Amino acid sequence: MNIKDNILQLAKQSNGRIIMPESFDIRVLKAAQQLIHNEIGKVIIPINSNKEWNQIKSISFQNNIDLDGIETVYINIDLLEQNEVQKFITKMAKKNIHLNVALDLLQTSLYFSMMYLKSKKCDACICGAVYDTADVLRAGLRVLGVAEGIKKISSYFLMLPPKNHYLVTKPVLFTDCAVNPEPNACTLRDITVATIKSFKKIFPNESVNVSMLSFSTKGSSNSKVLDKIIKATELIKTYFKGTTDINIDGELQFDASVVPVIGKRKAPHSSVAGIANILVFPDLNSGNIGYKIAERYGAFQALGPIIQGFSLPVSDLSRGSNTEDIYLTSAILLIK
Repeated sequence: MNIKDNILQLAKQSNGRIIMPESFDIRVLKAAQQLIHNEIGKVIIPINSNKEWNQIKSISFQNNIDLDGIETVYINIDLLEQNEVQKFITKMAKKNIHLNVALDLLQTSLYFSMMYLKSKKCDACICGAVYDTADVLRAGLRVLGVAEGIKKISSYFLMLPPKNHYLVTKPVLFTDCAVNPEPNACTLRDITVATIKSFKKIFPNESVNVSMLSFSTKGSSNSKVLDKIIKATELIKTYFKGTTDINIDGELQFDASVVPVIGKRKAPHSSVAGIANILVFPDLNSGNIGYKIAERYGAFQALGPIIQGFSLPVSDLSRGSNTEDIYLTSAILLIK
C-alpha cells in the first residue's frame, strides 16, 4: 500500500466529519466530492441561505461536480454549543471586541465553522484555499485555543516524493514552514515535539529521525545564531530520553541530513545523518523557501500546512493548493 492509500485508509477507518467553509471554491467542492464518493469521511458545507446554496449548486453543475451526500448547515448561532459561544464572547470582550462584533464574526463562514468544530458537531475543519493564513490562525486561536501543554501553535508539510525519485522513496515532514517567523530554542522544541507526534500518528510503525537543520554540521561553523539550534536539540533529546525509535540530532546541514554518503562523511557518529525523515527548519524564511523549492524544483507534493497545537484538528491550506492537496490534507485531519 502506497502512502496516499495508507492515509486514505486510516481516515476511512475514523468515519469522521469535516467542515469546509470555502464552499464557493471549485477545488474545495471537487475535494468534497472525492471524500464523499470514496467514503473517506462526511463533508459539511456551511451556508447563509437557500440562495447561496443555489449558487454553489450552479457552480458545481457548470464544473461537473456531484454534490450528492454533502451535508449543508445554515449559519445560525443557535445551532452552536451556547457555553462555547459565551466563552468566545468573554474572550473577545477581554480584547476590547464588542459583543455585536463578536456575534458578527460567528456568523461568518470561517468563524462559524471553527465554532461548529468546537461544539463537537464535526471532527475537523479545513480552510486556507481562499482565506489567508493570518485569518485562519486568528480564528483558530480565538475559537479553539491551544491544546493543553502547548504554548505555540506550529505547522508541518507532509512532503511526498515523486515516483522514482533518485534519493527519497518515503514521505518527509518539513516544519515549521507557515507559522513561527523567528522561533527561539523553546519554541523549536515545541515545534519538533508536536511534529514527531504528528509523524507517529500517520506512520506508527516507522522510526523517527529528526534533523535540526542549519548552515553548519556539528560545529563546522562558529556563530551565535547556532546557539538556539544546539540548545533546542538538547531540549528535545531530554524530552524523548529513553525512547528507542526516536532519534534527534543537530546541528546538521541539509545534505548531511538526507544524503547517506555525505552524512557519513560530515557526521560519522550521528544516528540521523543521511536518513532524516523530519526536517526542522530554524526559522520561517528557510522553512517556507525550502518546502517551495522541494515542491517546484523537486516535484514533491506538499500537503499542508497542517496546523499543530490547536485543541482540535484544523488545516491552513496553501492558496496554491490543488484538488488532490485538499482531498489528502482533509484525510490527514480525519485520522485519529
